[in-house]
Amino acid sequence: MKKILFQAFNFYSEKRLLTIGLLGTIAASLLGFVLHARFDGVLDVHFVKSIKLYEPLLDNLINIFSITLFIFIAGKIVNSKTRLIDILNASLIARLPYYLISLANINGYMADLSERMLGLATQQPEALQINPLDITAILIFAFAFLLLLIYYMYLLYKGYQVATNAKGALPIGLFVIAVILAEVISKLIIYFIA
Repeated sequence: MKKILFQAFNFYSEKRLLTIGLLGTIAASLLGFVLHARFDGVLDVHFVKSIKLYEPLLDNLINIFSITLFIFIAGKIVNSKTRLIDILNASLIARLPYYLISLANINGYMADLSERMLGLATQQPEALQINPLDITAILIFAFAFLLLLIYYMYLLYKGYQVATNAKGALPIGLFVIAVILAEVISKLIIYFIA
């Protein structure tokens, strides 16, 4: 089990990783549609009241394209033998646990809570009262989001590290820059397309 959770890139073939990644992305996009989750950035998830069937899939494809592009460029700088398929697989597989964040919006709970809080905070800040159940839900969601984000970044870096044979500070710096650029570009593309 440890092998699957932390070292998948060392043990599974590129075909198997690609298949799992693509099927997982499609399933997660359907889940995003059902639970009204928009993955509108490499590092972002937002819950909305209405959503079109294609939006979560389009979001995910843009995010995967962006992260793959910039991580691949970083990988080529680190090691000219870096293969695109290895970086694509890292991008696909790393996102799989991150998609679980959409489960926080079962029955539209997080979308409704966000809307209530934003509406009160902007229109009647003095009336903003949050009950203990809402505070607990926010704290649990924030903690789960942080854990899944850390795991996503860990898997993405491990895939990048295996694909490039990265060692030292330069690959880490390039990785961080690549993730930041991918986040900015993915948000811009999604903003202009949607």
